[in-house]
Amino acid sequence: MDLLADQVPSRPATLVGRVGARVRASAEAFLGDPVYRQKIHFFRAIILFKDLGRWDLARLVKRMMEKTYAPGDVVFQEGHLGRAFFIVAEGRVEVLRHNPAKEGMEPVAEFGPGDFFGEMVLLDELPRSATCRAVETTRLYVLYKDHFDALRAQAPRAAGIILHALARLLSARLRRERRSFRSLAAANDPVQ
Repeated sequence: MDLLADQVPSRPATLVGRVGARVRASAEAFLGDPVYRQKIHFFRAIILFKDLGRWDLARLVKRMMEKTYAPGDVVFQEGHLGRAFFIVAEGRVEVLRHNPAKEGMEPVAEFGPGDFFGEMVLLDELPRSATCRAVETTRLYVLYKDHFDALRAQAPRAAGIILHALARLLSARLRRERRSFRSLAAANDPVQ
């Protein structure tokens, strides 16, 4: 009995060592590819990903899909459930919101290379608050919600870093909008 007990631990350790070596070799080959190195460099510049370690960033990049949209193509529509987060690689995307006063869509923002949108899908599953449409031929990196959830299961620390960066970003946006709202309210105050 003691003889078997002595032999059992070495076998799993050897197997784990071999699997770990294969995973590391695969990741190093991935990171050594010039196309992926370029993608890693691109994603490193995005505020949500800047604090990710090399391996976690590589995991994320492997989960990203690329989609190309022609001018006028709708990326997603206001009111539809979100399924993905987008990063502009090339081209431009305009953000439109329904304006009942004008009985139509009104442009409210525009995104270019390095900008991202649809990030709320990483936090909730609510309907989109705007429509996004390609202004010109546009290439987007797409991270589907279920791919992010898989990353969260595989690398919870990496997902936590991304969500923490998103929380900081949303907090800053909220503070800016609050200041803007106060300025508007003060400008329209009849007492002044």
